[in-house]
Amino acid sequence: MPSVGVEKMSEQFDSDLALRDITKVLTRKYKCHTVILYGSRARGTATKFSDYDVVGICSRGLKMRIAKKTNGVYWDVFVYSEKDLRTLSEQQLGWRDAKVVFERGNYGRNFIHRLQKFVKEPFKPAPSYEIEATKVWSEKQLERISVGDVHGLYRRVELQQAAVADYFHIRRKRFSGPKEALEWLRINDPGTFKLFSRVYKNPMDMKALKTLVDRVYKT
Repeated sequence: MPSVGVEKMSEQFDSDLALRDITKVLTRKYKCHTVILYGSRARGTATKFSDYDVVGICSRGLKMRIAKKTNGVYWDVFVYSEKDLRTLSEQQLGWRDAKVVFERGNYGRNFIHRLQKFVKEPFKPAPSYEIEATKVWSEKQLERISVGDVHGLYRRVELQQAAVADYFHIRRKRFSGPKEALEWLRINDPGTFKLFSRVYKNPMDMKALKTLVDRVYKT
């Protein structure tokens, strides 16, 4: 006999006033039947700077995003319809540690189960020609940066930011976002992690940037 589900906030999060406010907005204003928390607050690794990464799911409606600061904390809240989430994508990988905050019925628990199955599916890397194109792009960026004008400065920032994701794409590994990627590098490739740290601390150090590009793109 199937479970009849619940219609209340999870006791685990009941004392979190900000999360209660978010849930109230999602269930009352946007008619969400399910509220899911993900990110550092779901993992229990949040700091005082962490925002609330929340997904509200409704039976139907337009996709929405609510980003604001309320009572000293930042909200980053998405509203999806069930239709929007029928097919999961790499975008939802950041939700893999998600927890159900509120649900009316069984949708939330079923969705988490489906998400966990999706995360375990084999990663499909970019084709070889895309990886080669990315390597050529990094060389072109370095040449453009060397000009030293405002466009070159923009290219510098662009390359410094892209290099984290490209490290994983080139090695045919799944990129799970900058926070987790940098932590993975700290543990598994400390030499490259130190190069990233050096570049981000001294963004105008061209020698450090070229060394990082050699490490990331020339494998």
